[in-house]
Amino acid sequence: MNHTLQTHQIACAYAPNFLLQLSFRDLPRDFRLPVALVDRDDSRAIVIAVDKRAAKRGIYPGLAYTTAIGLCPDLHATCPHPQQINALHQRLINRLGLFSPAIEPVAELFGAYYLDVSGMTRLEPDLYAWGQRLQNILMETETLKVTVVIGFTRFGVRTAASSANSVVLFESPESELEAALATPLKQLNLPAKPLKELEKLNIRTVGDIKALPDWEVRSRFAEPMFELVRKAKEQDSAVRGISFPEPYAAHVEFDYAESDAERLLTRTLELCLPLFEKMQANAQGVSAVHIRLTRDNGQTGHEKVQTAKPTLNITILADLLRLRLHAIQLDEGVTGIAVHLIPEALPDPQTNLHPALVKSEQIIVKANHAIARVEAEFGTQIILRAKCSKSHLPEDSFQWEPFDQLQHRTPGQPASATMVRRFLDCPQRVSKPDRAALQRLLGPYSVSGFWWRKNGVQRSDYFAETHSGNTQWIFYDPNSRAWYTQGFVQ
Repeated sequence: MNHTLQTHQIACAYAPNFLLQLSFRDLPRDFRLPVALVDRDDSRAIVIAVDKRAAKRGIYPGLAYTTAIGLCPDLHATCPHPQQINALHQRLINRLGLFSPAIEPVAELFGAYYLDVSGMTRLEPDLYAWGQRLQNILMETETLKVTVVIGFTRFGVRTAASSANSVVLFESPESELEAALATPLKQLNLPAKPLKELEKLNIRTVGDIKALPDWEVRSRFAEPMFELVRKAKEQDSAVRGISFPEPYAAHVEFDYAESDAERLLTRTLELCLPLFEKMQANAQGVSAVHIRLTRDNGQTGHEKVQTAKPTLNITILADLLRLRLHAIQLDEGVTGIAVHLIPEALPDPQTNLHPALVKSEQIIVKANHAIARVEAEFGTQIILRAKCSKSHLPEDSFQWEPFDQLQHRTPGQPASATMVRRFLDCPQRVSKPDRAALQRLLGPYSVSGFWWRKNGVQRSDYFAETHSGNTQWIFYDPNSRAWYTQGFVQ
């Protein structure tokens, strides 16, 4: 069938389970074990994708790796190196550049790319055949299975690509919109918690959530839900990406060693200003700045500052750079500076926000700027947050992860006050509790785990409440035959 419509504007090429497909490239062709993709290469890893064999064995995304191994001892876990991912991304940009003059990675769908097809029907009268050729080339050269959707708007082709299996060509904007509104929300890589809340309200498709008022979606649910509704109402078909983005980098060498932080700041900003002009022309802002300092003794040092959000405000950047340069030792002197600005699309102006949310947004912006200033002075890994993990052992029920930005949230109202357990960095040995000196002693609560290790966990936890109202969290370890303080309860 020959498709000769002149109004098609944009296409989306999507590689489902992009990282899992990348992992299979390194496995032998006769490999038959179940495979799972994990988010890190250690014992606290979480499964983020599985193949059909692993799914049949009861493994699913979100499962802890240790639990998955217990269910499926022959499970093969894989975690591609970032260099592999970046190399494949660059090759895909080059391959797709043979099919379209402009390529843009899809921010909301990892492994997907927008392609500009406006005016291509003179060169490619049959866009369906064009999509099939694109599929075949990527399978032959990269062993990558992709779906290709050709249509009229960014939202329409991206939404359809998340559930398509082959080449899809929409005949009209109306058919594209109908397919997009019928797409189930669970196929769009959205946060799980708000999805469950929406299901309780019988809101399951894009059309269902689009019918809600914008301010209600933003105030009641997560930010990605609001972005979904906003983009569903747009008729945008432009491909804004740069096929071969230029690096925003510059360097300068000094005739003498410089050890004054303020003068170094001035020279650094002089390097950044011309790069700002290039970013502004591409509708991009600075999300991070990497700095390489060449010392007078020949050694090099690497520093990084990260902005709260993409910006072209030189005052904000100068403030962050000043904090970082004053925090490092410059006794040896610096003979050269190189800067590399990391670009990111500037946030769209939100002119349709509900007035009640404006003040909340301003508070979040100020808080994120404060976080960026702390990181600029003390380092990007200084601020951490606790993330819950699936483990029945108290010390393994959470892990620390970097945290650099607040998001818009609507906190719920707890039915009652919540007790908080505070951990000590290392349990401290104490004497056996004296029941007469306590108001009450709750326990024992048996805790066990890691039986497959040489030193498994086997202990009894207690909560000792004193007459002053303080509650101490203690436990008895039968291996060492001693009592320890794990923490406190408030």
